[in-house]
Amino acid sequence: MTAVLNTNVASLWASKNLLGAQSKMADSVERLSSGLRINRARDDAAGLGIANALTEQINSANQGVRNLNDGISMVQTAEAAIAAASDMGQRILTLATQGANNTLGETERKAIQSEMRQLMVSISSIGGRTKFSGNALLSQATEADPADYSTLFTLQISNQEDDVIELNAQAFLDIGAGTSAAGTGTSTENILAETDFADGQASDLINAINDGDISGSDLADATAAFQLVITEATDYVTALGTQRSLLGAYQNQIEYTVSNVSDLSANLSAAKSRVIDTDYAAETASLTKGQILQQAATAMLAQANQMPNVILTLLK
Repeated sequence: MTAVLNTNVASLWASKNLLGAQSKMADSVERLSSGLRINRARDDAAGLGIANALTEQINSANQGVRNLNDGISMVQTAEAAIAAASDMGQRILTLATQGANNTLGETERKAIQSEMRQLMVSISSIGGRTKFSGNALLSQATEADPADYSTLFTLQISNQEDDVIELNAQAFLDIGAGTSAAGTGTSTENILAETDFADGQASDLINAINDGDISGSDLADATAAFQLVITEATDYVTALGTQRSLLGAYQNQIEYTVSNVSDLSANLSAAKSRVIDTDYAAETASLTKGQILQQAATAMLAQANQMPNVILTLLK
């Protein structure tokens, strides 16, 4: 190398290497302090794109788990209400069996009819108050053909439009008297008197309970009326059992889906971590290397800055 004064090439190279070492140290410090390998797009443009796509999936999966858990709560709310109605239906069946016995008199039969009516009032009240987030859960009219029931609620599992669980209206049927053919509704007064209810799981049962022959003086007619209540109460309890089993099937489906989506979220989070998170073992090694290079470059820069002094020796 020629001895020149205006341009210190050695100093320039030493300075360049020092800046490079300092830049790498700054990157290492940033990664170690933030915990992220990718802090900005320039760190790894492709990796950042992958991480963002994974974040979308993770966020939607986590929200999907929350949605599904809300669905489980909704189904459990409906199922608990039906269980209470089923217990009352069993009590009505017991009372009807008692009333069909010819050893009872007219007064006793009236008392039995009165209790059965009050139980029907309670069942109707359960159906009216069973709501979740303001949505009535047990208000769907019964249909003659199960194929006529449509989807009532959908649970969104992820950010894919068609990734849903559909809950059929058949699981959310009206467990009460339904509606009066006269259009007078299901108030307590109507339930205690009318016999023209339809579209509810208990409509045939309440119509049978309100039959005037039950409390009449004719023993044969009363017995036949109570036997009809036995039939309708048995059908009612069976229908509620079917409805509960459908809700139970939905709950199992939702819970298995929650497990699957939770696993998906965990695996996606692990994949994202491998892309974007700092590997502390590797990064601390890089930082140590940078510190040594910085010290060496600083020492060599000092040496390079002294090299032009040889020219003074030549000039003496």
